[in-house]
Amino acid sequence: MDHDHHHAATDLPEGAETAKDPVCGMTVAIKPDGLQAAFEGETFHFCSDECLAKFKADPWFYASGRATGQKKAAPANVQYTCPMHPEIVRDAPGSCPICGMALEPMLPSDEPSEELADFTRRMWISAAAAVPLIILTMGEMVGLPVRDWIGHRTASYLEFVLATPIILWAALPFFLR
Repeated sequence: MDHDHHHAATDLPEGAETAKDPVCGMTVAIKPDGLQAAFEGETFHFCSDECLAKFKADPWFYASGRATGQKKAAPANVQYTCPMHPEIVRDAPGSCPICGMALEPMLPSDEPSEELADFTRRMWISAAAAVPLIILTMGEMVGLPVRDWIGHRTASYLEFVLATPIILWAALPFFLR
């Protein structure tokens, strides 16, 4: 978790007993005179006065570990660029005006990619429609005369129904780019 406050970096002495600051996640050395607070019979140690103040404002939130699951907002100064056209630099995510690819942050992060999630969903839905489509159109080659079983007219309509979402919905980002 990133710090939203500044303090001097502390070098932990070798063999020192340590604890994790529940607010920012920093590892701190346990000292008798260090910043600490008790909550529900447990003692918590802090890296700075700011973290201690945040903990005292809502001890249950930080003691329960819920703070570690919170996403931090992206820094305001992140710039985005096109992987194929590095001369394109924008202050917000979007599409490249030249090729249409999604702009990537110039500083990589561990955040999940919305574009990857969208393409993955499109791929799985397309695969679900493509498997019966392949069986319907190519089944005779492996001894499954499905077209003969259901009739050629019905097979043609089924092919249309199965192929249309693949072409119009799943491939739409490719057509737009």
